[in-house]
Amino acid sequence: MYTLAPQNPKDRFEVYRFFNGLSEQAKEGLDARRPRVPLVKTFLLEHVSSRGEGHPKPADRIFEGLGANVRKIDESFMSLAFEITDPVTKKQQWATVGFLEQYDERFFAYYTCEESVEAKKRVRQWILSPDLDAAWFSSPLLQVLWDRDVSRRGDNRFSKLVFRHESIFDMPGDFVAGDVVSDGPDSEREEPGFEDDVEAFEDRFEIERRKARFEMGDRIGQIRAALQKLQNQYSPLNALYALKFPSLSGRGSHELYQYGQVTNRTDSFEDHRNTVRYLYRIYKSVVDITEEHAWPKFGPTGLSTGLNGVPLIVRFDEELSEATFNRWMELAFRRRNRFKLWGRPIRLGPRKVHVYGADRHLWQPINLEITSKYLVAILPHGTCGNTFHRLVANIQHYVCPKIRAWIGEQPFEEIVGTWSSGAGEDNES
Repeated sequence: MYTLAPQNPKDRFEVYRFFNGLSEQAKEGLDARRPRVPLVKTFLLEHVSSRGEGHPKPADRIFEGLGANVRKIDESFMSLAFEITDPVTKKQQWATVGFLEQYDERFFAYYTCEESVEAKKRVRQWILSPDLDAAWFSSPLLQVLWDRDVSRRGDNRFSKLVFRHESIFDMPGDFVAGDVVSDGPDSEREEPGFEDDVEAFEDRFEIERRKARFEMGDRIGQIRAALQKLQNQYSPLNALYALKFPSLSGRGSHELYQYGQVTNRTDSFEDHRNTVRYLYRIYKSVVDITEEHAWPKFGPTGLSTGLNGVPLIVRFDEELSEATFNRWMELAFRRRNRFKLWGRPIRLGPRKVHVYGADRHLWQPINLEITSKYLVAILPHGTCGNTFHRLVANIQHYVCPKIRAWIGEQPFEEIVGTWSSGAGEDNES
């Protein structure tokens, strides 16, 4: 039985040494194709910034509210203990399962070597709370990271791109509401978490629908030569879901997933932590730029939303069928849903609704106009820029894999491609 974490470290460097040793064991296991211990993984989490109208809370207060026993190790580093089941005695006991580093008032990194299923389940429960959300690396941002970083790390290095689109709302043309017993918009039943299989989402019947899960693992030069042509020919290959960063300082790699998980496949925790901090700086810069585009402009939008602000506009490459659109509207605002939204759709036509609702992250107001061809989201000044990225990420993952998006008149791809010049320069990987 391996140890999840040092239980009473005297400083953060004792934690670093522990994770370094664990990373070495994990890499040896990977090389021998006999995993010995779980991989070290990090989850990037987002709270709120005071630069808008937010009121950041202390990190220890947030996580104590989530049931953690928080022990501060220094001003920005703390251990998180929870009640877990001892695998031998089967009894509940308190144990440190991970460590939280606070990068700034808004962003945290949670380091853990818990089994992947348990770690993702724990983090998913956290981001169901209003105070926290994942750092959402939408497909356009992952594409920019590939174009501007990974694709330049050496043609003979190996990388991997994972594409995932699951049309969970797809319905056949003759579908009618009576064909399925609805859970209702306020159902307590949870949906699968993160990248887990979605079959359980509709385990009472089976329909044919698009489900694309594609991994492209090859030398970087080979991927770069083929990628754009393949994306033009097959739209789900625009729904980039995960990206492997070859280490700049040694063997192995770091895998970044759309919901902010970074998995360490090197033998160095320092290398991993430096990569996570590099990605944090880029993501923070992108969110800041998003808010700069979204916040300063006000005035009528031409939409009957009752709220002025700069819109996020997402146009689908393929029009949704009426049955699929109806199913999306039926499930998109359940109590626990992938989009983390609340509201009651108001029908304006067979394939058009307005939603006067709220983003469950910080309960900020959000008004939506949704049709079978596009989505428009109006968010007021001070709204967290993370909301835009979550919407784009989940639309491409679950609704339409190929989209065009704008914030106001600015293309979304240009926004995520213009992070500040210093955001990623001091990558210490």
